[in-house]
Amino acid sequence: MRKDLTLALNYALNKGFQIHPDAFKILENVDSTEVRRIIKEVVRQKTRQNLFLINRNDLETFLGINEIQDLKCESRILSDPSSKITSAEGIDGFSSLFANRFSKLKQIVSNRPEAKMAKPVSVVLSAKLKKDMYVYGLVSTRSSERNFTKLIIEDPTGFLETLVFDKELQNLADELLIDQFVMLKVNVGKNGGFIVKSIIVPDIPDHISNRSETETYAVFLSDFHVGSKYFMEKELSDFISWLSSPDPIARKIRFILIAGDVVDGVGIYPNQDKELEFYTVAEQLKKSEEVLSRIPQNIKVFIISGNHDPGRRALPQPAIPKKHNPGLWNRDNFFMLGNPALVSLNGVKVMMYHGQ
Repeated sequence: MRKDLTLALNYALNKGFQIHPDAFKILENVDSTEVRRIIKEVVRQKTRQNLFLINRNDLETFLGINEIQDLKCESRILSDPSSKITSAEGIDGFSSLFANRFSKLKQIVSNRPEAKMAKPVSVVLSAKLKKDMYVYGLVSTRSSERNFTKLIIEDPTGFLETLVFDKELQNLADELLIDQFVMLKVNVGKNGGFIVKSIIVPDIPDHISNRSETETYAVFLSDFHVGSKYFMEKELSDFISWLSSPDPIARKIRFILIAGDVVDGVGIYPNQDKELEFYTVAEQLKKSEEVLSRIPQNIKVFIISGNHDPGRRALPQPAIPKKHNPGLWNRDNFFMLGNPALVSLNGVKVMMYHGQ
């Protein structure tokens, strides 16, 4: 008998467990580096249930062997910035970003009837307005006074300063974000200045939602902050144990998406060291691998980076570098991605983004 298998069986026997011969046959085909970990986890689960026989079903459930056979589990990585990131592009890069953002959003809003009447900022500035005119641009400034809101929009031809007096429009204007694309209906007020008559933002285009052909589940997680004193290790471990249970919901889970901040990092904010259990990124990632490696192998795990994780923090952000923890990279069911990333799960597109 293999030494690793002997050690694993002795561990179970010393805990008062018996192992069914059919379960033993399954263990003989398990990778030698995984046997002890699997036995320890099964023992932990069965102890909670006050059951002391490890049978074939226990191992098949844990390893995903007895998964629902007709449950679809297809995935594709549609977009990952990790290999495309270059050094800072300076003013030219920022200008390109501005132009690209403007043109794409303009294309979306161009489907509206009003867009056919829209003019560039330079045309509106030079025109002698006698009737309403439409203009679009990105919001560069927004400020609110007691009776009005001032909006300055920008397009490649210039800036246009406008005023919003209507109360309902003010509420809408106050929700606009800097760099957000808008189309405004404007006219010249009695005392000069461009008065906003309506505010139009790009619509989300109508589309038919893609759905999985089978009732397959995905779990969305983020911000473990492993290494912090506030890391909820027990709760995460209990969840991972549940994934291997015969619970009918757990058995349908085929995807886990972890949206960044796997670790707490080091030196991210002042006096962070006072809140750390592990003081190096290497230790934090090692602990992360130790916990996450217990996820059943029939579940695909997608991990993107966050602002606490090692590596470049500017967006777009590459995946957690392999040099910091190759163990997370070397698992067949783990996929390390940058931030943001786009994946397809059984045909359903999912954008993963950590935020800043």
